[in-house]
Amino acid sequence: MTREPVRFRRKVVIYATHGASLLAFTEPDHPEAGMQVPGGTVEEGEDLEAAARRELAEETGLTPPGAFALIGEMTYVFRSETFEAGAVRFQHHRSFFHVVLDEAPTAPWDWTEQTPDGGGGPILMRHRFVPLVPVPVLFGRLDALFPELYRRLGLDVRGRE
Repeated sequence: MTREPVRFRRKVVIYATHGASLLAFTEPDHPEAGMQVPGGTVEEGEDLEAAARRELAEETGLTPPGAFALIGEMTYVFRSETFEAGAVRFQHHRSFFHVVLDEAPTAPWDWTEQTPDGGGGPILMRHRFVPLVPVPVLFGRLDALFPELYRRLGLDVRGRE
């Protein structure tokens, strides 16, 4: 039996917060993708923080001037028949960043990602701020570094480690 090759990507994930709320989005045309946070692929030779800033702008239209703090890393391995044409096994090495938004939109807004990593056409994203308590559940282990985020924000959430 032949195993499919693994498609490796270096990724950034952005936890953008305003008070005790987290910027999240859903994809109306792809509800199976669940609730997510901004992030994406690091380009060849690109600095990680620069990639986080670029991805946040590309996926939300927001360009905060504040620091993007690296809060941790993890490797995420998954299989998908639909994520990217010609591949089914993936390994993403993710660098998680936290940025505090001094100002934030109060109403949900739509934004279109023009250059998705998996190829294909533009992706409509519906953004909103969600409370961090109770703890939201994100798609694809994007919530893996919530314990560190909550520690940084001084939020005490028992039973979620």
